[in-house]
Amino acid sequence: MTETINEKVSVVAVYNRDNKSFLPQRLKWQGRVYNISKLGYHHTQKLGRILHHIFSVTDGNLAFRLNLDTEVLSWTLEEVSDGLTN
Repeated sequence: MTETINEKVSVVAVYNRDNKSFLPQRLKWQGRVYNISKLGYHHTQKLGRILHHIFSVTDGNLAFRLNLDTEVLSWTLEEVSDGLTN
């Protein structure tokens, strides 16, 4: 089931200069830490003059849609899914 969240969260991300990748590694939401094991996709979206980086990631059990707002450098957890149908 997919649930819309839209809450600010803490994220640890790593930039790798060798392959020029920037990936979230860890997410803290509602006091719990989720270790991200896989990137599903990444794309950018421009809303007005603000560039957003959208990441679809998983910890192996749950799927998360994360939004990095590059203007204020804040992360928002937009959606969580357990993979089951609604």
